[in-house]
Amino acid sequence: MRVDEGDPGAATCAAEALEGELDPPYRALALRREGDTWAVGAVAIEVAELPAGVRGEELMLTVTQEGEPELLVDGEPAEEGLSDVAALAAGRFDAYVLRAARLEETLWEVTIDPL
Repeated sequence: MRVDEGDPGAATCAAEALEGELDPPYRALALRREGDTWAVGAVAIEVAELPAGVRGEELMLTVTQEGEPELLVDGEPAEEGLSDVAALAAGRFDAYVLRAARLEETLWEVTIDPL
């Protein structure tokens, strides 16, 4: 469990509330309503592993209908790592946008949407 913001103790309680409700991996959000009352929600996510050499914290790969790829690493154009990132979408769509956010080390949260 990774806590991006807030009290780790509250995050542990939220994780316990979700246990058995949704298979991991998922992204959860807990909001204090009043006193000790919290609202907890979660959404399933896709997690993929990329080689340790892939740099940056956020990746976006766009492949057009013509098959032209463009990779952005932290918002800047890049060529290095293109084949590793493209492999995550292999066979899903001809044209797509792939977004990846580093979770830790070689693990990335990935979304792939068709164009």
